[in-house]
Amino acid sequence: MLARAPRGITLRTLLLRAAALPLVLFALAACAARGGGAAGPFPGLQQYQGREIHDVEVSGELGEVPLDSLQRVVATRRSRCSLLGFIPVCLPVLGGRVTEKLDTQVLARDVVRIQLVFRDNGYYGTRVVPTVDEAPGNTVDVRFNVIPGERVLLRTLDVSGAEAILPDSAVLAKVPLKVGEPFRRNDFLAAVDTVRNVLLDSGYAYTQVLRNYQIDTIADVADVDLQAAPGPLVTVDTVIFEGLDRVTEALARQQLTFREGSRLRSRELLRSQRNLYDLELVRFATVDVAPESLQVTPDSAQLTADSIGSTVLIRVGEAPRYAVDASVGYGTVDCFRGSVQHTDRNFLGGARRLQVTASVAKVGVANPVDAGLENSLCRAFRLDDARAADSVDVAIAQALNYRLAADFLQPRLFGTQNSVTVGAFAEQISELGLYLRKDMGAQLGVVRDLGPGTLLSATYTAERGSTRAHDIFFCVVYEVCRREEIDPLTRPRWSNNLSAGLIRTRVRQDPFPSGGYQFRLGADLATRFLGSDDQYARVVGDGSVYRSIGGNKVVQFRLTAGTFLDGLLGNGFIPPQRLFYAGGATTVRGFRRNELGPVIYVVRPSLSDSTESDTIPSATGGRRLVVGTVEVTTPSPFLRGQLRLAAFVDGGRVWGAASPELISPPFRFTPGVGLRLPTAVGPVRLDFAFNPYQPPPGPLYQINAQGDLEGLLEARFQPEDKNILRRIVVHISIGQTF
Repeated sequence: MLARAPRGITLRTLLLRAAALPLVLFALAACAARGGGAAGPFPGLQQYQGREIHDVEVSGELGEVPLDSLQRVVATRRSRCSLLGFIPVCLPVLGGRVTEKLDTQVLARDVVRIQLVFRDNGYYGTRVVPTVDEAPGNTVDVRFNVIPGERVLLRTLDVSGAEAILPDSAVLAKVPLKVGEPFRRNDFLAAVDTVRNVLLDSGYAYTQVLRNYQIDTIADVADVDLQAAPGPLVTVDTVIFEGLDRVTEALARQQLTFREGSRLRSRELLRSQRNLYDLELVRFATVDVAPESLQVTPDSAQLTADSIGSTVLIRVGEAPRYAVDASVGYGTVDCFRGSVQHTDRNFLGGARRLQVTASVAKVGVANPVDAGLENSLCRAFRLDDARAADSVDVAIAQALNYRLAADFLQPRLFGTQNSVTVGAFAEQISELGLYLRKDMGAQLGVVRDLGPGTLLSATYTAERGSTRAHDIFFCVVYEVCRREEIDPLTRPRWSNNLSAGLIRTRVRQDPFPSGGYQFRLGADLATRFLGSDDQYARVVGDGSVYRSIGGNKVVQFRLTAGTFLDGLLGNGFIPPQRLFYAGGATTVRGFRRNELGPVIYVVRPSLSDSTESDTIPSATGGRRLVVGTVEVTTPSPFLRGQLRLAAFVDGGRVWGAASPELISPPFRFTPGVGLRLPTAVGPVRLDFAFNPYQPPPGPLYQINAQGDLEGLLEARFQPEDKNILRRIVVHISIGQTF
């Protein structure tokens, strides 16, 4: 029995179609057999599928599109050497060869990605034609030939729907799209988010933005129309907490930057979540609009109302209250040592933190825990006859190293932006044959969060200490070689100061700085009124600016300046660590650490030959400082995604030494080049700087074999000039340049 034909089709037509079906299938099979390897994208390139890639190139008129931006989005890569993932070396045993093969599917996606990059830069209608050529060794070269379209400019930009909330000028000022500039796809998407975020921050939590644009490919212009639908004004009617145990609801509410009755603003939700995270008693936290099932107000879903209420749900996961860290060990220069640290993250409630630390070293050889181990396990502490007769060496060897410290943190005080820290410590530290330092003190600090990346702080520090050592230690470590500066350091003295600082950081890092700025301002004051034996007042400022200059290149500017206000407090004693120094990996790289500025020289007996002597420089610091840097970084030709090259010029001066016989060199400028490599512990920097100047002159002092100062040998000593190789200063460091 035959099935009934559909309406409009006769039975004869159905029979003819059924008879023709085998012929159609046979024809399709024949076509597939002839086409064979031509399936998939770019049929003409299928013959190279799976071949090893020798080279990859992007060519053509790129306009203002950076070449490295295109190279980053291309997934088709050439075969290369990559030992351990980042070293461009191949070794016979360890390997390191990465073989890449052509995949036309990946090639097709690369074409689309390149077109999107050009669209992101305003070039619409861009054509990308991939070609593959034979290369030696049965490999292939891949080339992406780019034919960019005309650049489209934004002709009109209309934003409607938000007039009753914000004036159009206020909204347009925040939108990245600008009339007359290239119409970039990313800027268009960002403009939509910008309008929505402006309304969200105004309390319209259900805002939607309809986007529309038209491109005239003949006139190469674009018209954008963004229509906002703000919805109702939303206020917080209820706050619900989940997961609270040791953290009380009252404490959790103190971290919130909104209350019931406040407008529901997205930025306040994020700030409140960050404040909760800042409590060490909180492991994680979320602050968001509650789901519909937890909404308290029935009309929360009535989006047509002018104003509605909404419930905010806060989920908190608490961290353990107590943490204890203890360790013991043995070392040849410490003998037996141990430490313990106890942290209470909810001391007296309120998520206050109390951390107590205790450590001890030289157990077994120092009073009162000596056990005569200097003749067995701790032979390093055994003194020969000459050192046993020296009271300084004996005092250092028999002193017990210890540190007792307590630090208290009040996380929130009079608002969510303020925190208070209180600390106290007592310690005795020594290094065999070098020094014995006794110190005790306390600190009170207040920090206020002024906004994203901006902190204001004030700290009062009181410290009383003394150092016992041979003169050579003060010259080399403290860099103080004059008797009138050494004596105050050997006597117990109070060094109290009040400091204030303002820090603002708005730097984009990925992982190196690519834009933004940062600045720091600081002031220190030490007077008799603060109970200090030192008297000084100083101010210092530091600012850095980062700007992209195209091609993924970044130029960095830095300027640091500081001075002591001598006329304010007279010429009181200034501790060496408070003076200004320059030279090193983060200031003027053509000089070694602290070597820029006034210098004195010390002659001491040679460590390798008692009949010879060594002359070593010792920086004295100054009361005035100016340091500047200009640095340009760019991707390396190899390892472009990881390694960056740098070229820089540093300059600066340190002057205003405390003693008139010290010579302050003029401004010095040192050029250099460097490498930048990101790692898990921070960027690793290798810098080579050239110093074209001879060593500065300065006073020459004599140190005897026991390490004591004998006197001034020469008022103006001029060291020998350095040869060309010794003028190259190498710095290896971890962290950003500044």
